[in-house]
Amino acid sequence: MSENDQVKLKPLFGIHPGKYLVIFYAMIISLIFFLLFFLPGIIRPGTVYHIEVGVENAAVLVDGIYKGAAPCDVFVRAGEHRLTISRKYFTDIEQDIVSGKRIFASLFVPRKENFNIKLVLSEPDALLESSFTEFANWGMIDTYFDNYQPEPVVGPLFKDLYKSGYNDRVKLSAFLYSAMPFVHNELLYSDFLEGLMWFEAVKSGEGLQENILSQDFAEIPFFQDTASFFENLPFWYYSLISDENRGSNTNWYPAMQEEYGVFLRDFSNDYPSATAAVTVNGMRFIMLSGGQFLMGTDGNTFPYPASTDDFFMMDREVSNDLYRIFLNENPQWRTENIAELIEKGDVNQDYLRDFDQSEGNKPINFISWFAADAFCGWIETKLPAYLSGYTVRLPDEIEWEWAALTESNNGGIFKESGFEGPESAKGRYPNNSGLYDLKGNLWEWCGNWYAPASSLITSRDPLYNESYIGEYPGIEKSVRGGSWANERNISTSTRGSQPPSWCTDFLGFRPVIVKE
Repeated sequence: MSENDQVKLKPLFGIHPGKYLVIFYAMIISLIFFLLFFLPGIIRPGTVYHIEVGVENAAVLVDGIYKGAAPCDVFVRAGEHRLTISRKYFTDIEQDIVSGKRIFASLFVPRKENFNIKLVLSEPDALLESSFTEFANWGMIDTYFDNYQPEPVVGPLFKDLYKSGYNDRVKLSAFLYSAMPFVHNELLYSDFLEGLMWFEAVKSGEGLQENILSQDFAEIPFFQDTASFFENLPFWYYSLISDENRGSNTNWYPAMQEEYGVFLRDFSNDYPSATAAVTVNGMRFIMLSGGQFLMGTDGNTFPYPASTDDFFMMDREVSNDLYRIFLNENPQWRTENIAELIEKGDVNQDYLRDFDQSEGNKPINFISWFAADAFCGWIETKLPAYLSGYTVRLPDEIEWEWAALTESNNGGIFKESGFEGPESAKGRYPNNSGLYDLKGNLWEWCGNWYAPASSLITSRDPLYNESYIGEYPGIEKSVRGGSWANERNISTSTRGSQPPSWCTDFLGFRPVIVKE
């Protein structure tokens, strides 16, 4: 075939090619037009609902089937349906809707309706509590990685509270104060700062002021108010900010550090002395005089002043023999009930593992905080009449460190001692206050919750500082002292923590008796 050859179409059913091609192309165009502009509306008629409910991440369900999280666009087929919008701690919205339809051009211009209604916050306290727990859990993690970063909690929470009309400034302020000791890096601080932005909007009632995100630390009203009684707060801020981001915002730090050094040098430090002793149900308690002292002076934590009143502390860790007596009188804590105790969250599966009653003088281990606390409650029922008005509990960290001030730097049962478990205090010498094994042998449960940055959010007035600030329960309880499995570098101010239900080979306890 040459280049000049031409192909000629033959007539079809007597119709000239020029005519039937026009008809053919018209049919193709009509089909495409039908497929694009009519068929979608015929086979899938319905309405796209744009749903706004004031807060984010509310589940949108149509006839019980999840369709997305508000704010979102949801397609609903034509007809009668049940629309449900649900978010925990808010009142659910349930509404019957009749979805209309559009046949023509619904693929390009679908029928739309807006569904705007505000979810009502029904359980604000529960929302605050659960959000605090989530944030504190992130705060308990020491190190993050590129593929493991904390999710924002405080910012989204306060945004939702603001948009839902919640304005209890007292409770919002209490939440922020409780959350601050868990902020120990820039990522958590950024989330906290966004929450502050919405908090200031609640306080002012004048809407959102995003400039707070770029304000200097010292200019933010919440931090100004907090620093008026927690004078060490600037040290907290300095510890959060990386070197490359400090810039001119921390020019004040060297002068403040020098000034605080003078304060620490001139601080009058007391020391405990044993003033009396009592025996309760076979347990010897030493009465320690109260006083003021510097927490963390050995460099393991930020040093700050603290104080305590007189209190009694058990001279040694609770033994197997004493715990056996407790079990005899409190059968609910026996190991045959461990399934129930685990279900309640009071212990884990290791509770009283390897409990050897033949080694009665050795301190009890594999014991949870809840079990230790129950033991203290039992001992309180044994107090003699002359101790009326006293209570028995686990020591807080201030009391524990105060009692340990007279510990020898070379004392304690640690790893290099060669032991393979806790040892009895029998045959050993106590410290200058008459207390055995505050350092080493077993870590000891403390009564307070643990927060990683709590030492930095402190006052220069020792009477004002506590082991744990805030109104919300934390995640883990503090432990002190180190154990037989640790190196001797554990000091009197070394802090640790464990979930209160944990039971380990390295952890025991000793009660204190304090004036109510």
